Amino acid sequence: MDDEIDLVALKVFRSVVRAGSFSAAARLLQVPKSTVSKRVRDLETALDVRLVERTTRRMRVTPEGDLLAHRADRLLHEAETIRRDIGLSNREPVGHLRIAAPSFYGIYVLGRVAALCRERHPDLTLEFVFLDRLPDLLEEGFDGAITYGPLADSDLVVRTLTRGQTVPVAAPSVVSGGQPATPDKLSELPAITLGPRRNHWVFERGSTTRGVDVIGVMTFGSPLSCRDAALAGGGVAMLPEFLTRDDIAAGRLLRLLPEWDAAKREILFVYPSPQSVTARLRAFLDVLIETTAAYHRQNKRD
Repeated sequence: MDDEIDLVALKVFRSVVRAGSFSAAARLLQVPKSTVSKRVRDLETALDVRLVERTTRRMRVTPEGDLLAHRADRLLHEAETIRRDIGLSNREPVGHLRIAAPSFYGIYVLGRVAALCRERHPDLTLEFVFLDRLPDLLEEGFDGAITYGPLADSDLVVRTLTRGQTVPVAAPSVVSGGQPATPDKLSELPAITLGPRRNHWVFERGSTTRGVDVIGVMTFGSPLSCRDAALAGGGVAMLPEFLTRDDIAAGRLLRLLPEWDAAKREILFVYPSPQSVTARLRAFLDVLIETTAAYHRQNKRD
């Protein structure tokens, strides 16, 4: 019995599971259905187990097949890492990247990034998935992710894209009885937090640093939702300064504690490991860093 796992067969099997049928997988892979069937049979023979039960009308993945499908992404990722380690990926930026990003960043920055990448690297395709959380990159099939800092303990490689100024704001109705005079007074007002529910807001004035713990009466994964809730009078929110500028100027929001500077918040790009850096990821990251810097310079001028 040949007990070696054929990576091509493993990729074909993964396609069968994802597509839901042998015929759909064959169309996706642009190969004959008989080739798909043979690859899956070869894999079953190598593992000495049934992975898929088929009738003329339907297909069912066995428990063993479910287990293999669940681990296939990690196995194939490791195989790709090995290929990179022996220098097979030192080539032009071609192929596909799948990137996770907060919806906020997608709305304001990623359209420009995609257009510039297309102009400079026409053989590179990009897929952005908007998630207001940090996904498991390997388990969920991402090449990298844009996320907020600070980052909890992690084995991921981290690049800082920018450090943006944040400001505490509230609708006039929230502070109709008087604005807080010191940071600790913010805890007496309802808080709108950018997940998690418990936040620690840090303020500086000269050499003095003050921190205040707040518990959100409402919590969101997006700064845009926090801003909308603040505009509606839901409470105090700590938001990127440029997101609040127009609303403060129009009187819809008030900048609280103007004599204090709130801590800046990092926006990060993370990827699984140094070995994950292909030519296409390097090219994308160069454009992302350049575009982010230009966007924030523009907002400072505005």
